[in-house]
Amino acid sequence: MESKGKITFFKNVKKSIIGLDEYGTFATEKVTKSIVYITKIILIFVIVLSIFMVYKFSIAIGNVRNYIESELKEITFSNNELTIVPNSGKEEIINLDIEDPFNGKIIIDTRDIETEKVDEYTEDIKKYSNGLVILKDKLIFKSSIATLPSMVSYSDLSDTYNINKFDKNDIINILSGNNMLYRIYISSFILVFIYFFIIYFSTVLLDALMYSVIGFIVGIFAKIRLKFSAVYNIAIHALTLPIILNLIYIVVNILTGFTIEYFSIMYMAITCIYIVASILIIKSDLIKRQIELSRIIEEQERVRQELKRKEEQEKEEAEKERLKKEDDKKNKEEKKKEKEKEKNETDGEPQGNNV
Repeated sequence: MESKGKITFFKNVKKSIIGLDEYGTFATEKVTKSIVYITKIILIFVIVLSIFMVYKFSIAIGNVRNYIESELKEITFSNNELTIVPNSGKEEIINLDIEDPFNGKIIIDTRDIETEKVDEYTEDIKKYSNGLVILKDKLIFKSSIATLPSMVSYSDLSDTYNINKFDKNDIINILSGNNMLYRIYISSFILVFIYFFIIYFSTVLLDALMYSVIGFIVGIFAKIRLKFSAVYNIAIHALTLPIILNLIYIVVNILTGFTIEYFSIMYMAITCIYIVASILIIKSDLIKRQIELSRIIEEQERVRQELKRKEEQEKEEAEKERLKKEDDKKNKEEKKKEKEKEKNETDGEPQGNNV
């Protein structure tokens, strides 16, 4: 039988997915061991996700380069001011609704505009998961992880990154140069990895805590006493399949745009099914063990009674043997006494007179 210390990570993954009968063993582990296990799952998840996000980002860079080359006549940045002119030859508003990979809206207007117009653009991108407003002196952007748009001025960017001047050709050269692109991709991978690891690690641990409460309540209704740490271990392992399915879904979504409307509900349902099923199996195992224990106790009692009966029987036989020996001894002594008596009587008779 394989010891717990020799069980590999991937065997634990397999048991977490198809080995519900193993959840009783998971429940007895230390919480730190379960956290190490789920951390490895999350690391794999984030690495794969980061690779595909960078791949998606590379496609976006290619699309941006093609758009700049074919649709924009002029791009000039100087004195912390940006000018973008389309092929029409005059500055005008450019509205871009981009489904993939930006999945949002980009508004470009580098004319001198009033504050009211800036506010209008800001309100417009609030309607989208992702939004970007490129103005003459600043950028306004909104991402899916933020509820409100953020603003950054070109002067701040210029001071931070020491960017003073560039034009259309400079941007195309940057987006076409392999060395620069590799640096951009590596930096993007690191940033995406760190960001998603922090977000997903904290989210999964909190989810496990929530599912532990559900599992603890299920244990109460099932009339089985489980420590909260044991239920937490069960919840962590129950998240294995939903996390893998979530990764597959995200990758498919990145590559094809395919979406499942109620995927989050399915994610929760699968986790709850694993938790409830594992707790019921643990209860069933406990009942089986109690039945086996009762049978063992009954067998032990039967054997004890049998041994006691045999012991008493042996004592009775030993007593009978002892009494028999005493009777034999007594009979021998009585026979001996009778013989001695007969002998004495024979010796005591008078002898006849001699003629």
